[in-house]
Amino acid sequence: MDLNFQYAHNSHDESETKANVRSEQALQAFDDFDWQGESEKALKIQKCAPTLSVTEDNKHLIWLSSVADGGTIQFVSECSFPGEVSSWFGLSKKQGVVHLHVDWFSLNQARTALELYLKRNYEQLKRHYKGL
Repeated sequence: MDLNFQYAHNSHDESETKANVRSEQALQAFDDFDWQGESEKALKIQKCAPTLSVTEDNKHLIWLSSVADGGTIQFVSECSFPGEVSSWFGLSKKQGVVHLHVDWFSLNQARTALELYLKRNYEQLKRHYKGL
């Protein structure tokens, strides 16, 4: 899997990539990222929200992006992975790509989302994104 880092000073089409990382390295990268500092910089320079993305192929993706909010940070996140999706207006199910989105995670919730994603614990990940 690859990690993509976007920092406050990056433009939206810029990122730094670290290729072929293991799950433990992805979690460590999340822990080592200066979320508070980068979020405060982003608030000042208004260029790019600090973001960590983990990509594997066109069906596996998670990104976590932080925003400073009154001295604390919150995260917006999306992820996608293969799984069962609704079809025919919710009347049936088929295999496809599941897409999840959340507008607010704390730092701990964001890390948990990443950890569940890396463990491929998709059922728990769905519940986590739904706030259950």
